[in-house]
Order: sequence, then C-alpha cells, then structure tokens
Amino acid sequence: MFSDFSPSTSLGSRASGIVLGSIVLMSATACVVSAKTMQLSFPLLLVASVCAALIAREIWRLRPVLSTSAVCLIIFLLYAAASSLWAARPSQALFTAALAAAITLASLVVAHFFRTEPGLSKLHMREGLWIGLLVGVAYSAMEAGSGQAIKMWIYNWLQLKPSMLEPARYFTWDQGKIVAIHADDLKRNAFAIPLLLWPALLSTSSLGRERERVVICSLLGALAIFAVVFSTGQTNALALAAGALIYVLALASQAIARAALAAAWLIATLFMVPLVLLLRALELQNADWLQLSAQLRIVIWARVAELVSAAPWFGVGCNMTYQLTPAMGEAPRGWIDDVGFNIAHPHNVYLQVWYELGALGAVLFAVFGLMLLKDIGNLGQKQRPAAYALFAATATAVSSSYNIWQIWLMCLIGFVVPMVALSQQQTSEN
Repeated sequence: MFSDFSPSTSLGSRASGIVLGSIVLMSATACVVSAKTMQLSFPLLLVASVCAALIAREIWRLRPVLSTSAVCLIIFLLYAAASSLWAARPSQALFTAALAAAITLASLVVAHFFRTEPGLSKLHMREGLWIGLLVGVAYSAMEAGSGQAIKMWIYNWLQLKPSMLEPARYFTWDQGKIVAIHADDLKRNAFAIPLLLWPALLSTSSLGRERERVVICSLLGALAIFAVVFSTGQTNALALAAGALIYVLALASQAIARAALAAAWLIATLFMVPLVLLLRALELQNADWLQLSAQLRIVIWARVAELVSAAPWFGVGCNMTYQLTPAMGEAPRGWIDDVGFNIAHPHNVYLQVWYELGALGAVLFAVFGLMLLKDIGNLGQKQRPAAYALFAATATAVSSSYNIWQIWLMCLIGFVVPMVALSQQQTSEN
C-alpha cells in the first residue's frame, strides 16, 4: 500500500502477504483495544501461516528454528511440566506448562515462516503491523483523552447490564446507562503498547521514503506515550520508559546496553526475594509518595517472598499460586478494605518463578534471558537497538504485572516474536 512496487508485480504474487498482513493489522489493533483478543488472533495467525505454506507447497518453512534461547525456554517449560509431580493440582500444572510449550512452538513456527517470506509479501506484513498499532494507539489515545467516550457509547448502544461487565467497580451507572468508566479499565489494554511499539518501529522500514518513516515513527511514539501515560498504568509507563532508555543507550553503545540488561536481568531473576523483603523493611509499603497500588504491590510481594522459604529449591508447582491463593495478613496504612484477601498471583513474574518453581526454576529462567540477549546480538546491526529495547520493556512490564501463565499474555509474547522476525532478511535477500 505505502511501499513502492514494480508495475509488473502481480496481485497473486502478493496474495499471501496481503492476507497475513491484514491479520497482523487486525491483531495489533484489536490487542490495544482489548488485550484478551490476542488469545484468538494469535491462533488465527498460526492457522493462516500454515495454510499459506500448504498452498505454496513449502511445508519446510513451518520448521521451527531452535535458537539457543529457544532451547533454554523449552528446558524451563519442561521443568515447569515436571513440577506437576509435586504440585497441589498436578493436572493444572501440567496443562499450564503444556499450553505454554504449545504457544512457544507456534511462535517459533510463525516466526520462521515470516522470516522466509518473499520480500514483497513481507512488506505487506510490515505495513500491517505499523498501521495496526497506529490505529490502536490512536483509538487508545482518544479513549484516554475523552474518558472512554467511545467505549461508553458502544456499551450503552448494546444495552449491556451491570452483570455483564467486570470488574463492577470500574463502571458508574445512572438509570441503566453507563455514565463513567474508571481510567484503570485501560491499563490491561495499554500493556501491549510498550511491547508492540519496537517491532512496529522496525517494520516502518517498508516505507519507501525516509521522511515518511520519520513522520510515522514520530506519530507512533507520540500516540503511544499519550495512550500509556493517561491509562494510569504505572507499570506500562515504566516499561515504555525502560525501552526508550535502553534504545538510546544501544544507539550509543550496544555492548554497554547488553551488559546493563544482563546485569539487571540477573538481579531480577536471582535476587528478587531479598529485594522485596528489603523494600518492606524500609517501610515503603507506607510511603506517601507511592500510589496506593504500588504500596499494595510491595505488601503482596513481601508475602509471596516469605512463602518461598516453604519450598525454596523446587517451588510449589507451575501456576499453583492461582490454586493455593495465599492470604494476606497485612496491608498499607491507606488500605481501607479487609486485610485478609487472597493473592491470585504475585504481580511479579520473577517472584512467581521463585514461589512456583523454586531456585532451580529461577536459575533456568535467568539462563534463558541471558541466552536471549546473546541471540539478539546475532541480529542485524540496525535491528539490535530496538530488540534490546523490546527486551527491556518486556522485562519491566512483567516485573509488576499479571500472571505469566495467562493465555492472553503468553499469546501476546508469542505474537511479538514473529513481528521481530519480520525485520530480519533471508540469506537470499542480503
């Protein structure tokens, strides 16, 4: 659409790229509008890729390429599956690990297929990514600026009832109509923006003119910042800032950026338990300069860190936090509700790994991250800064966020990997 094609280029030769690019476009937009759509759109992208390979009679392109980091991730997931042997609910632990492994395999399959797509088809998919995210962040920015007027109008037009919407505390009703939606309702959807932004910026290489690329990248960045900042999600804002910081650092020195990321990753994966206990010892859960949600995070983290000592080496089993739901015994001073609420997940992936998979799981997770940084170093010179930024954004986002085993989140991360692969070139194209 926006790229320069030869007049002799036939529509049939670009059909695969047009179809897959359209799915990428819709997936990126839908994910920012509602993050949970990714658990539907990512399988659709997988099916479309398999069908395209079958039609082209190129089944070999569906063979996943197992990089060093991919092998380490598979080993980590095999260990997570083995934790079903001592988990409180073995079938749940085994199912969760198997699902994560299936999403990982699907991501590797689609990534290799995208990487080996012909140049013209790949251009359509790159366009689909940056256009889709641009539409998504534009919508999100309008919602953030208008108090979610679009969503309110749609919900009221559909005549939805209070029982149909969750969580109920986000919605204010008057005479059967929604009159206000809390800004926190945007947080989950804005989570995808810091992760998709960097592959989208890479995908603008499909634009024929440098001036167009600068304009699109600037617009994407500005709308992403507005949408994230006004969604009230501090974690999303930190993820966006971390990605930008590492990107600038990588432009100056990729070696320093990589070393900084490796050091931060080792600290997060191996020393998170004493770190959060130190935060509580410093009474930061009652610090007035922190938002109440941040204070509550510290209390939750400290409670989970205490529970790690019950099974320090191998943990309680994959995804067992959701099943065991440990109870809180304290809360920040500003918390007015009951103290004894249950913890469905630690709101911190690094703590979750420690609690559910123990020290062995934490070590395997740490090795996976280091190998991923090593694999990023094998990308092209121009791709590395954005890839390091994506690593930083993702690592920051999961440090204070959702249960890592949630399907939509695993599918989102699985979707991001092929989007990075779009920026890579085949050997024949170099």
